[in-house]
Amino acid sequence: MTDQINDNTVAQTADENIPTQSNPMDNIHGNTEDISNKASGYKSAISNPNTSASAKQHAQEQLEKLGGEDAFMKNNGKGE
Repeated sequence: MTDQINDNTVAQTADENIPTQSNPMDNIHGNTEDISNKASGYKSAISNPNTSASAKQHAQEQLEKLGGEDAFMKNNGKGE
């Protein structure tokens, strides 16, 4: 006879492994600031002399998908 241990703290299915608290990073995508930050990263990659040609091409394509120069936040002469 085999002893069976019933541990109710262990998830039985993958769905039960989903955390109950949401990750704040899950809601960060698509807002104006995030798009501008992504565009800045792609623009930096394009201008970096250490970036390969294929990576620069990818960055250029991604920047165009974001809207090119229109992807950057405008401060309209206020602040920074």
